[in-house]
Amino acid sequence: MNKSSIIFKLMMVAMALIITMGACNGNKEKSNSASKSEKDAPLDPNGKLAIRYIEEDSILKNYNLAKDFQEMATRLENEYDQAGRRLSDQITNFENSMQKKYQNNQYNEASYKADMQKLQQMQQNAQSELAKIQESSANQMQQSQKQLNDSVENFLREYANKNHYDMILIKQPGSFMNSNLDITNEVVNELNKRYTKVAPKK
Repeated sequence: MNKSSIIFKLMMVAMALIITMGACNGNKEKSNSASKSEKDAPLDPNGKLAIRYIEEDSILKNYNLAKDFQEMATRLENEYDQAGRRLSDQITNFENSMQKKYQNNQYNEASYKADMQKLQQMQQNAQSELAKIQESSANQMQQSQKQLNDSVENFLREYANKNHYDMILIKQPGSFMNSNLDITNEVVNELNKRYTKVAPKK
């Protein structure tokens, strides 16, 4: 499991707790009301907690916003690799030119020292440029992760309230849950209905 998936899982667990607390508070308010409509009644006729679950991997795989962010992550990684190769080629070419000068006895002490300083500066500049690209990519991914978490969290809160669910859980690997309680497909469909792709800035 990659780092973004772990972060997403932790956020989703937090969401489940928030949804549960919100639903419980809502149930308390409903119980204090003088009358209670059929719409406000618990889903389970026996008064038990109304629990559903979703599968994280399916959300990440099928939610269009998550897929767009995965594409962005791939693009950022490719841009970093391309910059690394470009800078590496520049340094290698300069090193080769120095080697030829040395072999052809074109160096004196001053010119050799100047080229060595230039080579060191190129290396430092390359490290600095790659560090900036990496920092920018990390910031974009962090913002995207927050947007994804907020999108799912806000939707689950509304969805739980609308359907009178007391709790929406994340199915853990190796755990058993009754498939009748799985609302993953419904959640993904509703998320995608809401999502409008925004063209990336050029």
